[in-house]
Amino acid sequence: MKLKSLSLAVVAALSLGVATSAMAADAPATTTNNTAALTQSAATGHWYAGQGHGFWLGGALGMGYVGSTDSKMFGGQTNAPSAKLDAGYDFNQYVGVYGSYDFMYNLGNSNLNLATLGIKGNLPLTQKLSAFAKVGATYIYADDKDADQVFHMKSDSFSATGGLGLSYQLTNALSTQVGADYYQNLRTSHGHADLTQAYWGMTYKFGQPATPVVVTNNVEVVKEVAVEAQVPTRSSYVLPYQNGQTQLNDYGRYNLGEVIATMQANPEVNAQIIGRADKVGSAKVNEKVSAERAANVAKYLEANGIDASRLTVSSVGYNNPLKTDAATKTNYVQRSVQIILK
Repeated sequence: MKLKSLSLAVVAALSLGVATSAMAADAPATTTNNTAALTQSAATGHWYAGQGHGFWLGGALGMGYVGSTDSKMFGGQTNAPSAKLDAGYDFNQYVGVYGSYDFMYNLGNSNLNLATLGIKGNLPLTQKLSAFAKVGATYIYADDKDADQVFHMKSDSFSATGGLGLSYQLTNALSTQVGADYYQNLRTSHGHADLTQAYWGMTYKFGQPATPVVVTNNVEVVKEVAVEAQVPTRSSYVLPYQNGQTQLNDYGRYNLGEVIATMQANPEVNAQIIGRADKVGSAKVNEKVSAERAANVAKYLEANGIDASRLTVSSVGYNNPLKTDAATKTNYVQRSVQIILK
């Protein structure tokens, strides 16, 4: 009965996260585009991603396992179904704190209740995939079905806990995880045993846009450019990057197509390319990453027929961040390459 109730709670928590994510995805984003034969105004796109900090809530289902050498302490039983509810706060994209409650049904004639507090570290591997590790302390309460049985858990004990897993980001707010938690030296009536729990689950992070949002604002063009009607006339572009990414993504290549068309139609127009990074990481790493981003954009333009003499390439790391847009009260993304046509 307890396992059924906790499973329903897990499903409810996941449904709440998915529903909230879907509502955010359906919310309209306002976009303005102005095009003229002789340019008097242009649109500059800015990309906003999810924040690295914030509260999150998750749920999972899994199985608990004990080794064959420890199974004698549980009447020969080696596994039991489990359910997990956890929550936490990420200080940034690398480290946070968490708490979890796990219910394990009928292991060694006992229902186990495990309450854990600890620290969780995160390591981005790709644009959407990351690895995580956990370390903490667990209070274990055993609800013995029959205290007269030969094999049963001690009523309560503490355990050192560690965990490893992988997380895949479905949207900026919703992700799915697989992982394993290890509980050391559980006390039984016949000694100590170690327990491993493997699980799959979902996590919802609050305060995140469900998908990247592109907001376009009108800005004054520095120089008039006579172009054909079908050629885009924007004068400034901001190409966003995921953390640690230096290669062009689909959004960047799409915008560079407009830059190439404009520069080919207007031989007098030059491009200033500025690479940037956010404040996460050391200044040396940020400078290297921002320089590689700017260089890759320049190489792409040259490979598509733009002469290198028309390009000015520089990088600023996080020394000259883009300013805050007072109208939207939102910071421009700093992991970016800015292109100014003039």
